[in-house]
Amino acid sequence: MGSNPEWRGAALRLREMWESKAWPDEPLGPGWTAAFADWIAEFGLPRVADALQMACKPRISEHGERRPPDIRDIPKYAAVERAEDREPGAKACYLVRGRMRVKFYSSEHDDEVLDLLKRLMRSGLTESAMNEAVDETDTLEDCLAAMGLDRTEFRIALGHPIVEFGVKGGIFVRTEDPEWRIWDGYLRRTTGKGAPISRRGGWYFPSRLPPPDPVQKRSRR
Repeated sequence: MGSNPEWRGAALRLREMWESKAWPDEPLGPGWTAAFADWIAEFGLPRVADALQMACKPRISEHGERRPPDIRDIPKYAAVERAEDREPGAKACYLVRGRMRVKFYSSEHDDEVLDLLKRLMRSGLTESAMNEAVDETDTLEDCLAAMGLDRTEFRIALGHPIVEFGVKGGIFVRTEDPEWRIWDGYLRRTTGKGAPISRRGGWYFPSRLPPPDPVQKRSRR
């Protein structure tokens, strides 16, 4: 894509714009023209141009530290803008996930967290309520629970045990038991994924039978 003449002129102009705005004393070099052309081909020229304007500004960390611009933020910003165009409200989920990364964990392999936030947003949860939950909790699980997500759904989505093995109150249900099929159906309805199966041929659940299906919550005002 980077060699496509259709985008090469625009890519060169954007590269020069980045150099003049973000690093006027350190030219990027011609190799980055191809990278800009790839981004234009993937996201479109308007989105990449807007993403450049956002990425070239100094970054401020959660602790108020000033950090230099990072050109690798351009495709990230462009992806967020594209997601917002496709589904209004998605941008807020990306921003909240960014705060979660800083406070609760450090990883960019967290698409499951973004999917959960989008699901909560579709059910009516507002951006302010999401940020309030981040402010008031100390763990990722507690944060999403404060947003209204069932803890069982959270643990299934992230591949965590539903209850810790050996914890008092955890009930092991075998796959041949009728209760396992009931749990499996409940989890498929509420999380989109079936019940896990351990090497013992079953799984630990918090109770013999699942709770009633959750009622869709109204948005917080």
